[in-house]
Amino acid sequence: MRPALRAELLKITTVRGQWLGAAIATLALPAVSLLVAATGGVGAGDTVTSGAATGSIAGLLAFGIWAATVAAGEYAQQTMIVSLMTVPRRSVLYGAKLAAIGMMAAGGALVSAVTAWLVVWAVLPTGAHHTGEPFALVSVVLAIVAVSVLGMAVGLLSKSPAASASIVVVAVLLPKAAAGLLGGLERWVVGASPGTVITQAVGGAQLPHSQMFPGGAAAAALTMLLVATAVALGGAVTLLRRDG
Repeated sequence: MRPALRAELLKITTVRGQWLGAAIATLALPAVSLLVAATGGVGAGDTVTSGAATGSIAGLLAFGIWAATVAAGEYAQQTMIVSLMTVPRRSVLYGAKLAAIGMMAAGGALVSAVTAWLVVWAVLPTGAHHTGEPFALVSVVLAIVAVSVLGMAVGLLSKSPAASASIVVVAVLLPKAAAGLLGGLERWVVGASPGTVITQAVGGAQLPHSQMFPGGAAAAALTMLLVATAVALGGAVTLLRRDG
């Protein structure tokens, strides 16, 4: 597993399209949060922490699309054959890919969250907003890792960069957009969606009662991670098949 993981990390950090995509994804959250804070988009009831999280959807989409296109790109560029020849055991190859994507996403998300908090704190008028709970930005890291894992699995399932990127966009944006159509499932589906999990954790914007997960923010985050794990298992089954 270790040599396979090192190979996957080396691939991400040396292939221009892959590391550049990760770098752009890392900048997405603080860039949008800075824009919101600089243009007066942080409300009087918001904290520096909730202001830093205003760009979280951009970060989720950027990392999810990056992970999806990295995984699906192996099929599009026909480099999956080389990967399988290098690491014949598909379970080891999948584990290495999952760990590499997760590690890169976690590191990038941590840098994004810290940078976003610092730039929002620097831009907002001194003393105008409470700092909030910066530790709550861990929810941003968890959500980005979950969406990245989901994106990687979707990339392996679809084998198409365009299709997998579209699926990630739908998975991130659709739950809240279709909230009114979910009926009694709204609290469970919307409440456990990545964007809502972050909102519940950092505070600031008031969520409607119908969109608050029944068990609270911690239960919502756990459910989000379980869903990402289930999708990741689907990706594993696909790769483990001989025609996968």
